[in-house]
Formats: sequence, structure tokens, C-alpha cells
Amino acid sequence: MASVWGWLIAPMAITSTHCMTDRSNTSAAIEAKAYAKINLTLGVLGKRPDGFHEIESIAIGVSLHDTVRCALCDEAGVSVVCDDSSIQSSDNLAFLAATRLAERVKPSSGVRIELQKRIPIGGGMGGGSSDAATTLRLCNDLWGGVLDRASLADIGASIGSDVPLFFSLPVAMVSGRGEHVEPVSLKWCGWALLVFGGVLVPTAEVYTAFRESDRSDRGADVNSGVSEASTAAELSTMLYNNLESAVLRVAPDIGRVQHELDRMGLGEWRISGAGSTLFRLFDEQQTAVEAAKRVAQLTGKQTAVVASPVDTGYMTPKEI
Repeated sequence: MASVWGWLIAPMAITSTHCMTDRSNTSAAIEAKAYAKINLTLGVLGKRPDGFHEIESIAIGVSLHDTVRCALCDEAGVSVVCDDSSIQSSDNLAFLAATRLAERVKPSSGVRIELQKRIPIGGGMGGGSSDAATTLRLCNDLWGGVLDRASLADIGASIGSDVPLFFSLPVAMVSGRGEHVEPVSLKWCGWALLVFGGVLVPTAEVYTAFRESDRSDRGADVNSGVSEASTAAELSTMLYNNLESAVLRVAPDIGRVQHELDRMGLGEWRISGAGSTLFRLFDEQQTAVEAAKRVAQLTGKQTAVVASPVDTGYMTPKEI
């Protein structure tokens, strides 16, 4: 992966705990990458009786990732530390994931979770949901591997609509409010240039701003075509996001960034999900890297070139 993501990561804040650190106990601490996603298609089909919106989307995993580390603790309960001070443990999806899992499996030990953030918050790439899915996998392994993947995904669905997706990537079709996920095939495999719009876009506000007139006619026929496309140029003609107009109502600055990018002549830029990340697909890494340098120079925006699609679903945790 070539990356020109332009920010510095602060050292992780470590608080005092009684976690196991004996390296002879190799199962006491494990870590895994929590990968981001982008939505190639996203249709909003209407509002459900439960207040959520019915959606249909093809999403792919990309190699931009957070890192989740989990360690068993002598003390009961769940604790979380993060290198991003804006993320509080009380409403952190990783904290909720471990807590819900503990309620289900009744472990004899607690767990300490360390999050190293790289995926922009509010960027529409599912960073918090990916952290939650990864935490479920790691804690389940630490606590004896009691539950299978489907059971973990069900717990994830109770935490956030995007969480089940991260058990079925690299490519998946998502429907319902996000809880129905089916792995699908994709012929294309290449590179994505991500441009972060620089603002946090709250998902709830985007769905509130959504209008029925924002829907497009694109649907099942396009989704089928996406699976068969073999080049970035072919695939890019099929991409759509019914939430784009709502995102731009909530965060007009994203529209100005999108307009600036379109003027560069690199092709049409799409918004991922309900967030502020714009993306463009490429077949060749070098072409994407050159485009990233140009974007960063002319706009000053943070950019990243990432491999795609990446298997983010059920990767083997690394013992630490």
C-alpha cells in the first residue's frame, strides 16, 4: 500500500490497569487491523416502521485501517484507551461491543482495549463499526471462542447498522437497515484514492436531511453490472449514492471540495456512505499516487491511496 495520508498520530495514552502481560501466556493479548470500507453503490429505499431507513448497497473493504489490541485483565469489566482524545469510552462502539459480548458469554476475566485510529471519524468509511467488529472477534477469541461468526455479527447489529458488514468483506451486498449482509464477487481489483473533506458529518443528520427526491432509478441492474465490471473506468460509470445530496445539505463544504476535485479532470468523485470522504477508483497504483500528489498540492486536503478490495472480514488475530 502506498499512502500519502497527511497527518500525525499522537502517542497512545496508557492508563494503569492490571492486565496480563506475561509473554509466556500468548493468548493473553492479541491485535488485528480494523479496515475501512467504501460504498460503491448506496440506494435508500424508504423509511422503515422502526425509524431506520431501508438501504441496498455494495461495499468493499480498503486497506486504510485502525488497529485494535485486546488484553485480558485480572479485574472484571471493560476498559478502552485511544490515541484520539475525542473518542470517549462510554459511547465508543468497541466498548459497547466488548460489553455486549461479556453479557452474553459471562467471562471470568475483564479486557482492556487499545485503539489506534487512522480512519477519519465521520468519514463514511465505517471506522467505529469496523473497530466494533474487530473487538468482537478478538474478545471472543480471548474468552474462549464461544460464539461463531454469525452470532458475533448478530451482536454487532445490536450496536450499529454497519457492524455486520465487517464480517463479510472484501465485497458484500448490504440490505435492510444494514443487518442483512451477503458476500458477493467483484471482478475489479485495484486502487482507490481517498480525499477526506475535513469535517465530521453525523450520520443521523444526513438521514434526517434525506428527501424522497434524492432517490435515483439505479438499482438491481446496476448492482449486477458492478459485479461484472473489470476496469475502474467501467465500474465508475455505475457508482451512485442516494445520500450524496443529503450529505451536501448537512455539510456544504464537502460540495465545494467535490467541485474542486471535479475541475481537475481526473473523473467523477463519489462520496462514501453518509460521511465526508470522497473517492476515485484507479486500475494502477502509480496513477493513483500521482493523482493523490496533485490533489494534495492543489487543495491541501488529506489524501490516501489504498488497495481495494481488501479482505477485512475474519482475518487471523496476531498474538502480541
